[in-house]
Amino acid sequence: MNLYFVPNDPEKTTLVSTNGVAQYRIVTSRAGALKSPAVTRVNRPSDSLLDSIVGEVEWRRYGRHPLVRSHVFDGTDQKIEIRNLLYKIGSAFSTARYFLGNDNEEYRWKFAKGNGYVLTHRTTGDEVARFAQETVKEGFFRGEGKWALRIRPTSLDIDIIVLTFVILEKRRRDALKNTTQEGMDCEEASCEFGLDTGEV
Repeated sequence: MNLYFVPNDPEKTTLVSTNGVAQYRIVTSRAGALKSPAVTRVNRPSDSLLDSIVGEVEWRRYGRHPLVRSHVFDGTDQKIEIRNLLYKIGSAFSTARYFLGNDNEEYRWKFAKGNGYVLTHRTTGDEVARFAQETVKEGFFRGEGKWALRIRPTSLDIDIIVLTFVILEKRRRDALKNTTQEGMDCEEASCEFGLDTGEV
């Protein structure tokens, strides 16, 4: 399954299938004055508003860790800090983040230089999903260059794949933007992830 980002912006985009059907919608509110944080919402088409909600990410500030609210992990409503949902194993400087899927298996997101994030099964190493740019060969976007989340057949819930990817990609771009604004040199190896800031 290919989900094309229209546009390629993890804060505000629609994920569209090969045949042109919207599968997910992502919107992010602006941070308000004082302590009101920005909130990213991931929704999918559904007959009811409740069923359409995949998850919400509250980008809390002032030393408070960002928080995810979702029911996709085990069917019950949960509030989880991002640092606990997408955790590190091993080196503190690793760009890889791990999480436990709905199938009770462990998965790893890791940034691939010159490409994008790749999701693999931790035990087998099998690729589950990859974010990459491609020239579309068939379907609604045929002939166009698009960024897509390419998902292989898996027992892992696609909602979880989309939600965790959006979190990581937004954090990566935020870190890259902040580094660029500060006028610092940013080699791909050090800016590709942007989560080693003590916040996650």
